[in-house]
Amino acid sequence: MQNRTDLALESYESKDKTAIDGVVVREKNGVTTVEVRNEHGAKALGKPVGSYITLKMPSFVNDTDIFDGRLNRFADALRTMLPPEPASVLVAGLGNKNITADALGPITNRYVLATRHIVEELCSHAGFEGLRCVSAVTTGVLGDTGIESAEIIKGIVQQIRPSCVITVDALAASSMERLGTTVQLSSSGISPGSGVGNHRHEISLATVGVPVVAVGIPTVVSTAVLTDKTKAEEAFVTPREIDRITEQGAKLIGMGINVCLHRNISGEDLYALVG
Repeated sequence: MQNRTDLALESYESKDKTAIDGVVVREKNGVTTVEVRNEHGAKALGKPVGSYITLKMPSFVNDTDIFDGRLNRFADALRTMLPPEPASVLVAGLGNKNITADALGPITNRYVLATRHIVEELCSHAGFEGLRCVSAVTTGVLGDTGIESAEIIKGIVQQIRPSCVITVDALAASSMERLGTTVQLSSSGISPGSGVGNHRHEISLATVGVPVVAVGIPTVVSTAVLTDKTKAEEAFVTPREIDRITEQGAKLIGMGINVCLHRNISGEDLYALVG
């Protein structure tokens, strides 16, 4: 049975943490980095070449204060993935806003401070000199729009020419313990739905023309992992607290993106602007 997971760390763990040519793993203070350096490593893990950072977080179920250090941890990790001092950034929220376990991307965009339409005006005011040019789009799903998310993003990139794209999407895990307690960032882009066997068009540097950083939180796990049933009997389940996990996880990611990009504005002030 194929191990259903979007997490590079779980793919590595499924190999019994043995040495793999082309894969380097480092762990420090709850942050694990998996670097897939060549095609051999990519084939072994089933993940494209790139860096994958996994942040271990307190459960979003009990999340009450995003200003406890998590925003800065996330922002620091995201900053290592982005081009140096990007002039502009496009944030793309992927997923179905009508399905809670798949709504992470759309909800995240509620917390992203979009500034492209006002950045020049605000930068002339004291305190906003470091404001970054940010655009945000929610792509919807193919069944509703008839358009692949990759096609939507590529079209927008060609029009507004951002320095990079940040995609946000719900992920699949192979462990219940990682649902709502894990954030993954990847420099290799994303193939939406791959963890649940619903592969959509890849969103990456190769397909849209600018670097793509993918961010996500696991919200579903395969019943085949839990019950050892065959793929034919496979389904995907979520924890009963999925509403809380999705909302609080989206808040952390959206606000973390703001803190990362608008470094001269405090997290509290940014939250006041979007909250």
